[in-house]
Amino acid sequence: MLSAARKKLLMTITCLVLVYMSWGSCYISVKFALESFPPFLLCGIRMSSAGAILYLATWLYGERSRPTLADFRQSLILSFFMVLISSGFLCKGQESVPSGIAGMFSGMVPIWMVIGGWLFLHEARPRKLQYVGLAGGTFGIILLSLNQGISGLTSWWGPLFLLLGTLGWVVGSFYSKVHAGETKLSVMRVSALLMFIGGLQALIAAFLLGESVSLAEVTPKSWTALTALVLFSGIVAYCSYFWLLMNTRTEVAISFEYVNPVIGVFLGWLLGNEHVGTIVLTACVCIVGSVFFVVAGPRD
Repeated sequence: MLSAARKKLLMTITCLVLVYMSWGSCYISVKFALESFPPFLLCGIRMSSAGAILYLATWLYGERSRPTLADFRQSLILSFFMVLISSGFLCKGQESVPSGIAGMFSGMVPIWMVIGGWLFLHEARPRKLQYVGLAGGTFGIILLSLNQGISGLTSWWGPLFLLLGTLGWVVGSFYSKVHAGETKLSVMRVSALLMFIGGLQALIAAFLLGESVSLAEVTPKSWTALTALVLFSGIVAYCSYFWLLMNTRTEVAISFEYVNPVIGVFLGWLLGNEHVGTIVLTACVCIVGSVFFVVAGPRD
């Protein structure tokens, strides 16, 4: 029998791998889905579908507790930041920003969250090895940015939407950590409510913006991408992330943000015939290595 500590370690590793793979592939999936769907409508369909499926799964699994008014109020706030702002703005930004560059914006999140957790949530001050990891990851992201350049940008507002999306994720994550103990719902049901309510918010935004889609014109590639966004980047990733956020240190939970650019570059090379040179490989090594230092830094 595994000890409680070993079980938690195994669960942590499993959730990290699931989050890395699910959200690392999100950017290219969004790119393919945007070929047929407008941004906020895409976000709304993706999240509301994922939330409904997951909620049904929790009910079939035997969870019968009903959300309270406080649960709905908390979900409304969380979904606004972590779905409508984060995912909705990601889709909107990727209309004019290549998927590889979009993935790089997520690399700013660990710095804000580790420092923010120290300043605002009374978490431990970052340790020397964590500073090394933060510096290494930042250096890798800069290398990727310089290599990719900005030639693929087609508007000034695309990066702005991506920046606001990352800020929404940070605010929502901090709010979740502060109020995590206020609900008796499971992580899966909390994730289901978050995605479903956020999906409805995105659908309302799509309606107000006049977005629409002809299902007959949706390509098989876009349907496949949407399915991946619902099942993996939606259900699997959100459940895994919230478990990490509630059971590990902030720097562990958000370490996926350093891996996402690497996966994005690799999938761009594999599926999008993008060039990968020495600079990109060097940056990827720096970013992957930084995760070790951020996650494994010694406790004070």
